Amino acid sequence: MQMSKQEKIIVFVLLVLVILGVGFFMFILPNFNDIDKNQKNLDAANSSYSDILSQLEREKTIDSDIKAEYELGKDLADGFYNDLTPVEADEIMRQFIAKGEDIRIDGLRVGPMSTEAISISLIGSSEVTYPLKDFAQTMITDAGDTEIDPESMTDREKIMYLKDAMATLLALSEPVTVGVSTVSFTAYSDELENLHNFADLLNTGIYDDKIVDADGNPQRKATYLVSANFELTDKSADVLTNAYDGANGSAPESAESSQVESTTTNNAGWGNYRMDFTVKLYCIEPVADPFGSSTESAADTTTTSEAA
Repeated sequence: MQMSKQEKIIVFVLLVLVILGVGFFMFILPNFNDIDKNQKNLDAANSSYSDILSQLEREKTIDSDIKAEYELGKDLADGFYNDLTPVEADEIMRQFIAKGEDIRIDGLRVGPMSTEAISISLIGSSEVTYPLKDFAQTMITDAGDTEIDPESMTDREKIMYLKDAMATLLALSEPVTVGVSTVSFTAYSDELENLHNFADLLNTGIYDDKIVDADGNPQRKATYLVSANFELTDKSADVLTNAYDGANGSAPESAESSQVESTTTNNAGWGNYRMDFTVKLYCIEPVADPFGSSTESAADTTTTSEAA
């Protein structure tokens, strides 16, 4: 049976529709359902690509940033001693002692290396009050006086205010554990001022003027004077007796006996005054140079100075 031209057109259209339908359900519809998934994958790939570009940009400056952080850490390490053996701590303290004026040392003792947590602390000044002062402050003070207006501050006041705020933030920071070597000894001198000057010398933390910082100034090391207990020695009794002789011709018996009771034994007769010192030397291990350059560490500087 031969189909007419119109029937052929209808059959052809139907075949095309069937082919399109089968193709849609077999090829287009499954991929259409995967559009959301593919879009998410594309977004993730774009994000990873952006991260890789950022890392590549970061690699251009990471060396300089690491170097800057290393220099900051090295500057901090330079302010501490390297981990010290008892012999090294003894040598450093003897260098301090050598810089003292007219003092004699007895019983130098170095404790074993230990650790200690240190942190920044704030010391608030106390203010003496009394009723009249409280009354005067009440009369001249209003609520507005306690408010801080940065706009009304001078440049110097702004700097001091920022320093106080920074110190407060640092004081709230977590303590840091460092090494510590404790040294104790007794110092004698005929002049009390010499012992005071020596205590000031310990507080400066400068035991060797040849070790300098980046600015060429003598490098200060983390040296903490724990205690400096002052006592008169038995040799000072002669000084007091002579003072009595000069004033009255003779020393009263009661005064002479009290002098003996209040003085401590000084068999060597090294000085009129005595101070018992306890000093802590704080230590950290310097960080190695990440680029392997021959940068001299704080430890190397210390060792070189001691050898010299």
